[in-house]
Amino acid sequence: MENINDLQIGKAGEYLVCADLILKGFIAFPSEQGLPYDLVFERNNKLYKVQVKTTRKSKNIPQRKTPIPAYIFNIKRRGKHNKPRTSMNTCDIFALVALDSKVIGYLPNKKVKETMNFRCKEFFGKYKDENINTRPRGTYLHNLTLDKCLDQI
Repeated sequence: MENINDLQIGKAGEYLVCADLILKGFIAFPSEQGLPYDLVFERNNKLYKVQVKTTRKSKNIPQRKTPIPAYIFNIKRRGKHNKPRTSMNTCDIFALVALDSKVIGYLPNKKVKETMNFRCKEFFGKYKDENINTRPRGTYLHNLTLDKCLDQI
C-alpha cells in the first residue's frame, strides 16, 4: 500500500464506505469533486452528507516506555492545499477508514475534534490502561457504528 498515492488511498476509502452503506441497505453514491463532502446517502427520506477520512495503517504513538499503535486522523483538514476546514454545515457524518484492516468508524460532525486517535482492535489488552480481562478502554474504530452515529444526529 506504500506505493499507492494519497489520492488513490482516499478514493479507496470513499468506495469502501459507499459499499458499506449500500450493503447496510441504504441508497448511497459518491459526490462530485470539489464539494466539502465525499458521499451522500438517504435514510427515511433525509439525505446525509458524509466526509470520508482514510489512513493507510496505524502509527506508533509514544506512551511512556512503549509506543502504542493507533489510527490517527486529521479530521477537520480538507486536502493539502489550505482548503477551508470543515464546519458544522460542511457535512453530517465523518466516516473514518483504517484501510489496512478495512474498518470503518462513523461519527456525527458535532462529535469530532481537529485530530483524533483510535486504538487498534488487534492490540486490545496490550495498551497500558487495559488488559485482556477488562472491558476495552479508549476508543476503537470498530465500536463507532453507523447506528450509534445516526442516533446522535
